[in-house]
Amino acid sequence: MAPVKLPCDLEEEILSRLPPLSLVRSRTVCQHWNSLLHDNKSFLNKHLALVRPQFIFLTESKAYSINIDLHTGGTDPTVEVHEVPSDFPYQAIDLTHTTITSCDGFLFRHFWKQGVAFWNPWLRQVVWIEYVDKSFHFCGVGYDYDSNVPEKRYKILGYLNCLRDVSDTYQVSYKRVAIYECSSRALKFLDAPFKNWPTMDPLSLNGNLYWVTSNLETHECFIRSFDFSSETFKTFCLLPCQKNHSRDQLVLAVYKRDGFSLLKQCYVTGEISVWVTKEKIDAAEVVWINLMTLPTSNLPKLINKLCGISYFIFEKTLIMCCGNEETGAANIYIVREDMCKKIQIGYEIVRFSHCVYLPNFISVPSEFRSLPV
Repeated sequence: MAPVKLPCDLEEEILSRLPPLSLVRSRTVCQHWNSLLHDNKSFLNKHLALVRPQFIFLTESKAYSINIDLHTGGTDPTVEVHEVPSDFPYQAIDLTHTTITSCDGFLFRHFWKQGVAFWNPWLRQVVWIEYVDKSFHFCGVGYDYDSNVPEKRYKILGYLNCLRDVSDTYQVSYKRVAIYECSSRALKFLDAPFKNWPTMDPLSLNGNLYWVTSNLETHECFIRSFDFSSETFKTFCLLPCQKNHSRDQLVLAVYKRDGFSLLKQCYVTGEISVWVTKEKIDAAEVVWINLMTLPTSNLPKLINKLCGISYFIFEKTLIMCCGNEETGAANIYIVREDMCKKIQIGYEIVRFSHCVYLPNFISVPSEFRSLPV
């Protein structure tokens, strides 16, 4: 019997629902399938719309992704762990200062006092960004637009620890804020209108960085942002809730790709409340909705999680990943009003990233391809 040729739209519909690793392998089947992953933005956007967020974590030698499928009803979730291709040109000299973050569907891994790897694991592309000044501290990645340039211009926000002479015998330390322009490989210094630097890795969304901070005098908590186009710091919005105890935890995450969620854990009771933005973050006014308050049983205290805390919200379910401080293993918590399930992943973790939407099947931008690896 001769093989049946499926209509192109049906074929693309099936391919768009494949998991990332299977989709990458399918490129070798035929030229048409390969072109879908490289040139068809409509297909790529459709696939990305169906992809759930994933957790990325590092061990001492490798990187892994965690994919969680709640299935219908979510009573028996499936957790899949896959090694993420990560052929880095260097080994980290200090894993405690390792940072992994995402921007625009790409991954970035900071190697302390070495540089940053610009990383597309699905296309097995890694390029190396190396600073001239090795003391540059990585904070986050974003981009700006130029109408005369067809591609986004990626930049890295960070700082240098410096000393200022107060007298002949006394010096004080301060942070000198700078952005590293990846295309020109130039470091540009900026004035920062604040002293308290982010204690958690900022989120990169729509090219800008966002993080939770507080007013040192009033202790009021809010979201601060850095706009890479105007190269300015801004107060983005107040938080929908404040700390009642100095050790309460406030964790920001991306919600439905273009909004924010805020997780608050009360240090005294362990109770977790989750808030989400009603509209996209580029709306004129930020409106928060109290999505859910969760029971405290079997949930860990989130303070002082050295490996980081990562979570996302899916259909009024909290999926959270953090490390066990005693064993070093990664734990997944799946929590809603009628369920609290803990799943332990048998890997000793070094660092979690923010929850990321992967994969990105777009090649590494041209400005990075000329950088030496």
